[in-house]
Amino acid sequence: MQVEYELGSTGDRLIVGYASNVKNTPAIRQAVLDGKFDAVVVKSSLVPDPLILAVAANKASLHKSRDCMRTRSIQTEILYNLSFSTNISHSLKTFGAADDDRQILVCAINKDLQEAKELVEGDWISLESLQKDCDLKALQKLYKL
Repeated sequence: MQVEYELGSTGDRLIVGYASNVKNTPAIRQAVLDGKFDAVVVKSSLVPDPLILAVAANKASLHKSRDCMRTRSIQTEILYNLSFSTNISHSLKTFGAADDDRQILVCAINKDLQEAKELVEGDWISLESLQKDCDLKALQKLYKL
C-alpha cells in the first residue's frame, strides 16, 4: 500500500501512499494549507512512478540541509522540484492535488502515513496501479512532448 525510500543525500526517509476514490480532497488540501497536516498531497495523474517523487524529495531534502530552498517548506519544495518550471505558484498548482481530484499521492518525510490514513476518506491502493492511472496526454502537454 505504501513505499519507503531512503534519500541518499541526507538520509531522510520518504514514505509514499496512493489513495483512490477520495471523497474529501478539499478538506485535505485545507488541512495542508492550515499546517494541520504535515504531508505533501500530489496530483497522481501526473506522476507515473513513485521514484519521480523520491528524486524530487531527495533534491528538496538536500536543499533544506544546505539552507537554499526556494520555497518556505520541504513539502512545497517537493512540488516545486517535480516541475520543469521555475515559477513556484505554477508548480504548486500543477502538481498539488486539486479539489476535484479523486486519486492522490500522499508523501511524508521522516514519518509514517498513519495521520494521512485517518484523514483521507478513500481507499488506499497499491502503487503498482499508479502507472495505468497516469494521464499520458496531460503529461505530454505539460512537458511539451
